[in-house]
Amino acid sequence: MDIDNSLGIIGKDVQEYVKLAIDEVKLKTTRALSNALSRFLASLVIICTASLVIGLLSIALLQWINGLLGAPWGTLLVAAFFIVVLIILCLCRQQMFRDMFVKLFIDAFYDEDE
Repeated sequence: MDIDNSLGIIGKDVQEYVKLAIDEVKLKTTRALSNALSRFLASLVIICTASLVIGLLSIALLQWINGLLGAPWGTLLVAAFFIVVLIILCLCRQQMFRDMFVKLFIDAFYDEDE
């Protein structure tokens, strides 16, 4: 009877340990996902704000160049500049964006504390 009682206690302790281990994994995953999502949203807000500022500055530059030239050639110059920037971004997109998100998720899911 004593062995059965001991095995029952050990079984309950193992069940409790497994439940606690699962809860720990859930908490770590939740924390990591919330950190990753907050970084992603912060980056998105920064990118949107920067896009707005760049757009407004390009309109101002466009009007200034058109005023200097007296013709709408400034529009073509600004458009050509943005086409070059777009081509560069397309060529470097994998290095810029994928590597950035890989680092973001590695930092989020693997703590240096542990």
